[in-house]
Amino acid sequence: MSLIIAYLGIVFVLAIALNARFLGELFGLMDDPMREKHKQHILPTPLVGALMVGVLASFIIVNQYFFDSSTRLIGVSVCTILIAVLGVVDDRKQLSWQSRILIIGGISALLVYWVPEMRLQNLIWSFGRTTVLGEYVGAGFAVLCLMTIVISVNMMDGFNGGVIGTSAILFLIMALVATNPHRQAICLFLSSALGVMFIYNMKGEFFLGDGGAYALGLLLGAVALLTYNVEANITIYADTVFVWFALPTLDCLRVVVTRKLNKASPFHASRDHLHHILVDVTGPKRTTLIYALIVSIYGTLTLISDDKTYIVLLAEFLTLGFLMFTLQRLREEPV
Repeated sequence: MSLIIAYLGIVFVLAIALNARFLGELFGLMDDPMREKHKQHILPTPLVGALMVGVLASFIIVNQYFFDSSTRLIGVSVCTILIAVLGVVDDRKQLSWQSRILIIGGISALLVYWVPEMRLQNLIWSFGRTTVLGEYVGAGFAVLCLMTIVISVNMMDGFNGGVIGTSAILFLIMALVATNPHRQAICLFLSSALGVMFIYNMKGEFFLGDGGAYALGLLLGAVALLTYNVEANITIYADTVFVWFALPTLDCLRVVVTRKLNKASPFHASRDHLHHILVDVTGPKRTTLIYALIVSIYGTLTLISDDKTYIVLLAEFLTLGFLMFTLQRLREEPV
């Protein structure tokens, strides 16, 4: 990726961050805490994450136009912009969860059709087994994976720095394993831009909103599938990718199952996610730090674990289970 284009992309993101309130009010993208009881911030906050991630995707397209660097990432970028638009509409109009799922599925299917290299025809596991899915089942499974990551990332977006910080770490990890210099440069570009966004998000200057979370989730998932299927300097197993996304996806699965057992809507907003419990027990800044540590430690271990990656995944499962059990008890204890 051209350094000039990368620099301009980061400058544009910085400009949006510095003018977040103006842009949020201009486009009607303000998160009013009075509308939803589970919100903890006091003042209306701009939801300009979709603009930022959309700008990053646009600069990837510009880079391709001038330097013919990565045709696969054109499809990824266009679909990222499309899902960002969906999120913006959702932020403004509060779409039904059925509509959101349907459109997220449609955009994910378009991406897998556009970029065939994302199809998961074979799941190679670090413990020596291979699950053969084939072309059509593999395409459908890739769509399901993208949808899961998009929804999980959106559900994780409930505290400052969480989604942006962990995404920056994951893009850095994927840059380290990429052998394709163009994809490596783009991952570094995205990680650097997210670093800028992280600073202003931690200050409460803006929120990602549904648009930013959807777009970042799709971008993360798409690059991860390409990293699994196309050119890496280490063996990327199916369980390697699962380790990278275990934190949001397992918590999302737990919440969905728990809500269904309680006969509640799986997509009803409430404070039962892991990050909500962590914030209540440890505070928001420690929550951000804990999430970053979990993703950093286990993500880094996948770089050196090779055919023992399944042990890393099991250790992460146990860590998250212990963390949830302990935090639930601490949260329920009387003050």
